Amino acid sequence: MSEHNGRDFLLGAIVGGVLGAVTALLFAPKSGKELRADISEQAHHISEKTQELAGTVSTKTQELAGTVSAKTQELAGTVSAKTQELAKHVSEHTDEWVHKAKEVVDTVSEEVKAWKESRKEVAVSDEEMMPADAEVLSKRQLR
Repeated sequence: MSEHNGRDFLLGAIVGGVLGAVTALLFAPKSGKELRADISEQAHHISEKTQELAGTVSTKTQELAGTVSAKTQELAGTVSAKTQELAKHVSEHTDEWVHKAKEVVDTVSEEVKAWKESRKEVAVSDEEMMPADAEVLSKRQLR
């Protein structure tokens, strides 16, 4: 905001200076030749001031651009470092989660195998009992 106010002040000073100089020249009791010489001198003076101000603005702009560039590079370095730190942190946790997932898969796999084995044992014992059950049933039906 102060940069905007400074620019407005500068523009007002230039316009005010030009208007003041022109007004002073026009109301001064001088001959046409003297008036033209004064106008020419004032125009030359204003031109010099304008060039001086343009040089100052250019210098300040370059300084500001340098500052912005340095701050941008500093910020980019900070962001890069934080990103790398975060990536490392996520990688560590991901490795931990993968290890836990493998443990769970191994546990579940072992439990499923044990369950299948127990089902096979039950099925085998059922098959062994079936002929005896068939005899009992047939005897009951005959009665």
